[in-house]
Amino acid sequence: MATGGQLEGRVAIVTGAARGTGEAVARRFAAEGARVVVTDVREELGAKVAAELGDLVEFAALDVTQEDDWARVVGDVAERHGRIDVLVNNAAQLHMGPIAKTPPDVFRRIVDVNAVGPYLGIRAVVPAMQAAGAGSIVNVGSIDGLLGMNGLTAYTTSKWGLRGLTKAAALELGRSGIRVNCVCPAGGNPEMFGPWFGQISEFLEETVAYTNNRGIPGEASLETIASAVLYLASDASEHVTGIDLPVDGGAFAGHFIPGFNEL
Repeated sequence: MATGGQLEGRVAIVTGAARGTGEAVARRFAAEGARVVVTDVREELGAKVAAELGDLVEFAALDVTQEDDWARVVGDVAERHGRIDVLVNNAAQLHMGPIAKTPPDVFRRIVDVNAVGPYLGIRAVVPAMQAAGAGSIVNVGSIDGLLGMNGLTAYTTSKWGLRGLTKAAALELGRSGIRVNCVCPAGGNPEMFGPWFGQISEFLEETVAYTNNRGIPGEASLETIASAVLYLASDASEHVTGIDLPVDGGAFAGHFIPGFNEL
């Protein structure tokens, strides 16, 4: 285990950390010296990740939509370790489909996981962070929370809501020494797209054009996203709060037009 890292001695809770972005964040935090609590509803996968990362990493089952789950996990972590320094709200669900093909119960479920879950997490950790006079909360948003996207109404709504939660919480909690920020990546866990791979393949040319029409073509790697989360979790960003940090290759900056560099 690395020593003298950017999170040496800190205690961090990472949601949705059994795979994808959350797993990458947990691995990076552990490498930087943090005691990491890997949480997920995928108990077997989450426990496996924690076991691989060594004695300073542990697993706790957590359904982010359940307030009782949050109370149990946060209470246990605070009791055993005496502090909670970082919360990364990463757990999320994706639904692809236009409004007409997105039933209200599906819409509500996506918002419940992606926006209400982080809200419950913030409520749960704030007392411990206020008692310590410091803390960093990092919400993992999306490029779809910065730009609209057809066919992703539920997901886009949830991620825009997460940005609003970030800004309101940053203003509310800043005087308690708690920073709240949002990472907005163009990239993430490809497994989330699994149920729609067949349909997406029918629009492969359009999809490739979408990711290539950026200052830096393609999507951010999980490791790159984890680095952005680490920056906001660490003292390197000690006077940074309430921001949206795009990790999107410049997608939010505008559109790259092939040929215009040769004018």
